Amino acid sequence: MRAHVNRQFIKEIEKIFSARYPFLKIEFASDGVRWLAAGLEDVDAAKWQRQAEDILATEVGLADGLTVGDLETRLRDLLGVPVVILRRSGKNWIETRMTRSWTLKEQNDHGKELTGDPDWGSGQPGEE
Repeated sequence: MRAHVNRQFIKEIEKIFSARYPFLKIEFASDGVRWLAAGLEDVDAAKWQRQAEDILATEVGLADGLTVGDLETRLRDLLGVPVVILRRSGKNWIETRMTRSWTLKEQNDHGKELTGDPDWGSGQPGEE
């Protein structure tokens, strides 16, 4: 099954993922992606958010124990869009190509360590 893909839907997936894993980021390749017609992107944003939450929970099985490699594969197979997971390293985002077998929790925890700022992302002073 391929889900409906449009820019709003992709933004919702990115937002949900980043809220859960603040030291990880999803990047969807735009090369060769066939987006839905522009008119469909004006559909209620809440609808796309609900669909993104549902797909991440039920179809993708987003969970701390899911590996980066499995997440990339599931999203690519489901959406037909190439995807890469990046991890925060200081002020930069790096590919997780060498650590694709790590779980999302392991990747996120390592990204937090690599920032060198325990308050980053916590809403505390020192947040970027």
